[in-house]
Amino acid sequence: MEELSPEDQLRLNVLLSQDVKAVRIDEPSGTLHALTAEGEASMPLHPNCRADKYFRVLREQLSGHALGSPGGYPVYLSRWTRHGQMESANLGGLLQIGEPEAVVAVVHSPALTDELAGHAWWAMPTIENARLMLMRDAVARGRMGPVLSDFLVEHMAFLQEDHLAIMDTVAVLLHAGTLGAAAREAIWKRGKRQNSHY
Repeated sequence: MEELSPEDQLRLNVLLSQDVKAVRIDEPSGTLHALTAEGEASMPLHPNCRADKYFRVLREQLSGHALGSPGGYPVYLSRWTRHGQMESANLGGLLQIGEPEAVVAVVHSPALTDELAGHAWWAMPTIENARLMLMRDAVARGRMGPVLSDFLVEHMAFLQEDHLAIMDTVAVLLHAGTLGAAAREAIWKRGKRQNSHY
């Protein structure tokens, strides 16, 4: 039976005794990052077996702690979590297991709150996640609304030739009502040059 190295197990136990809001595992660097009530914490990992097995054991322990489910996040549920059917699940717990698919489940949930959006954003700051979260009124009107809007405006250039993504992003930004006059003007100017913005 695979187990965490004694050093990692000890550090993980100390970490999990705190109020953990979200966990992100950087596999290439072998580091676990956690967002706690006190701020950010990170923990270098010391695998004692193949890395993929080690990260699986780590996620199983995190899942057992956060969800009471030692088997880890059931990735086979991803189809229905992506369709926003995660209303009654422990959304906060899903952010604590270091599983990207679980973050996506939270982002898709109709029960997403502004606070959870902040934790999900820390765990996985992507254009797609920003767009999805900004579609929720609770997020658009909350503290995260302007943060996500600014990110999308700043990163719209990276969408370049993905015309559908540009149209979706502009629509979400305008619907959310979080844009300042300068940002609206910048999008309008782009619209005069590019049909997808228009």
